[in-house]
Amino acid sequence: MSKDICKIFGKRLHKFRIQKGFSQEELGFEVGLDKTTIGKYELAKRCINIRQAKSIADVLGVKMSDLLD
Repeated sequence: MSKDICKIFGKRLHKFRIQKGFSQEELGFEVGLDKTTIGKYELAKRCINIRQAKSIADVLGVKMSDLLD
């Protein structure tokens, strides 16, 4: 994933996580990731893989495309 896509994903992830009322820790628990990993995704310090993005989208109740547009 390009760095720009990672930044877009991170901003959208943060937005939807807050809207749905999840803390980083709660979302991480639901998808089997540490809260620090969720934080790194949100800050674009780490790029996500497709499988994890799908898991996060499912838990947040959004389409994967919502996290990338």
